[in-house]
Amino acid sequence: MAKRQVFVLIIFILTLTIYSCSIENDDKYSEDLQPGLHQPIRGPLNDDGYGLILATDDLSLGSHRIGFLAVGKTGVVNLPSLEVAMYYFDPDSGLVELESGIEASYQEWPYGSRGLYTLQFEFANQGKHLLVASIIDENSFTENAEISFEINPETTAPNIGHKGVKSDSKTYHSVDNSTQLTTGSNYDQDLYKYSLAEAINRKKPLVVVFASPAFCINAVCGPQVETLSLLADKFYSKADFIHVDLYQDPEKVQGNLSLALISNVVKEWRLPSNEWTFIIDENGVITARFQGFATLSELESELAKLF
Repeated sequence: MAKRQVFVLIIFILTLTIYSCSIENDDKYSEDLQPGLHQPIRGPLNDDGYGLILATDDLSLGSHRIGFLAVGKTGVVNLPSLEVAMYYFDPDSGLVELESGIEASYQEWPYGSRGLYTLQFEFANQGKHLLVASIIDENSFTENAEISFEINPETTAPNIGHKGVKSDSKTYHSVDNSTQLTTGSNYDQDLYKYSLAEAINRKKPLVVVFASPAFCINAVCGPQVETLSLLADKFYSKADFIHVDLYQDPEKVQGNLSLALISNVVKEWRLPSNEWTFIIDENGVITARFQGFATLSELESELAKLF
C-alpha cells in the first residue's frame, strides 16, 4: 500500500498542476464543451468586481449542502469563513429574509489551488432564493456578493435517502484497456474492480465519483478522481470505491470533445452537471452527495459515519 500511495500522490500533484493552470481561464469555455451537462450558475459582479459562482444548483425542499466559489478583482477569495444571509422571493410579499449570520466555511482544495465555501441549509419553500455573502476586502471594507437559484420539489439527481442506481458500469474486466474507462491519465485499477450494481450488492459502504478528469474545465470542478484514490488508500478494507467517467466512450473524445456522448450510467443517475460524488451505505441507500468538487476531509467525514 505504501508504494501505491506514493504513486497516487505523485499523479495527484501532476494532475493538480495541470488543472490549476487551465482553470484560471475557465471563462473562455462554453456549455458547448460539456455536451448535455450544464455549467455552474454565475452571479453578477458588484461594482468592485466581487461575485459568486454556485457549485450546487440541484436543490430541493429539505436540507442541502450549499457550495459556492467567491471571486474578487485579484482572484479567488480564500478567507477562512464568510457570513451569509439567505432570502426567499415570496410571490405575495416579495423578498423575505430567512436567516442571516450563517457561517460558510472555506474548504480548501489540495495545495491551495482554490476552494469552495460550504454551508448546510434547510429549505422550506419552493421557488427562487437569494444567497448574499459578505466579503471583507483587503481594505477592511465589506463587499456584498449575491447569487440566486431555484428550490424545486425534488432534485434531479438521486437525493439523500434514495437508493443508489444499480447501473452496469464498466470495469477493467469488461474493457480492453484503461482508455475505455477514463479520460484521465491517472488509472487506478482499484476504482474499476466492480460495476455499480456489483458494488451495491456487496453490501459494503461505497463511494462513487462521476467525473471526466481530462475535461475538468469549469470553476467548481476539481481533481475528484485523484481525491477518490487517496480516500480509497485510507479505507480500502472498509468500503468500495468506483469512478464512472461522464462519457460513454472516453477513448473517442480525447482531443475532440464534439464526439462526446454522455455515459448511459450518468443518464440513469440523472446527473445534470459534470462532477458528482455519492456515498452509499451497506443497504444501498445514499447518505451523502456532493455536486462539484468535494475535499478529502469532507468525504472522509461522511464516510466515517458508516463504520
